Amino acid sequence: MRYRIIFFSVLLFFISATLSSQTKINLNIFGGYTMPVADLKGDFPDTLGTSLLDFDKSSTLLTGSGFNIGAIGKYAVDTLGKARITGGFNYNSLSGSKDYPRSGETLTYKNKVNIFTISLGAEYGFFPKKKFNPFVGLDLAMNFYSGKIEASGDSTFTIQRKSESRFGIVVNGGVDIKLNKSIGAVVGVKYGLTNLIGKKTDIASNTTLQTDDEEIGTSTLKELGLNDEESSNNKSKTLYYIQFYAGLSLYFGEVLK
Repeated sequence: MRYRIIFFSVLLFFISATLSSQTKINLNIFGGYTMPVADLKGDFPDTLGTSLLDFDKSSTLLTGSGFNIGAIGKYAVDTLGKARITGGFNYNSLSGSKDYPRSGETLTYKNKVNIFTISLGAEYGFFPKKKFNPFVGLDLAMNFYSGKIEASGDSTFTIQRKSESRFGIVVNGGVDIKLNKSIGAVVGVKYGLTNLIGKKTDIASNTTLQTDDEEIGTSTLKELGLNDEESSNNKSKTLYYIQFYAGLSLYFGEVLK
């Protein structure tokens, strides 16, 4: 009986040591749901009438929901593993759509906005040697926008969104859950302010979309810009999102004592 107690005591010690070990390098691979907020989110008009929508002068980017995937590496800069520098990438794909019945047929708009983000920042973990390690972080982010708007039905056309970049920040918080010495789980939420720096507007006075034949026409407009800077023809846009994510946490390198 005494030997069993000793054996289980030693086993418990090694299990505890494994779960409380913190490595110098951590890699998170994640995905989840993205909710656009402010002017990144928007609804299509309830009715269309006989004309086509002028997307160049829209006050929002007309998205409703989306998904995200990404990866971020973390490197401990102190002996306890609480302070880390971070760097990674993040991809958000947001969409929205609307059907408009017109003259016995239906005109359908499908809108897609993509945001690819490269980030660099810092993070603080509260309990790096515990199984559950809550953390908060702040990243500087470079955001690359793209996407398109497609119309189908009684009129058919595609509007490509102009590839543009904006600078912003990402506030991050979550929990890293250690499962063993090399792998864990991570869940968290990010708040991305994507266009704090670099706003620009290039709206002209004659950008209304025209087709060769509105009923069955096919046409393309010049690339559609974000048009997020205040101007005489346009209001400033605030392009933010809330991102919920979950994924794997991988541990590498030297074990911190």
